[in-house]
Amino acid sequence: MDSHDWEQPGVRKIVRNVVYSARPGSIILMHDGGGNRIQTVAALPYIIKALRKRGYAFVSLDELAASSR
Repeated sequence: MDSHDWEQPGVRKIVRNVVYSARPGSIILMHDGGGNRIQTVAALPYIIKALRKRGYAFVSLDELAASSR
């Protein structure tokens, strides 16, 4: 799912985009290039805390691929 952080909509909007769209097995797309990423970086702690509170865990793509085999 696309966080739309590239639009630079503000930290709260990035957090809402991710937290309300995440589903089990979601891969969250966030951008680290192409301009100022201050909002993206600032949103991450809030996203991680909110999703962990909902029972989600964070894994690498390698771990995700291995678990689906």
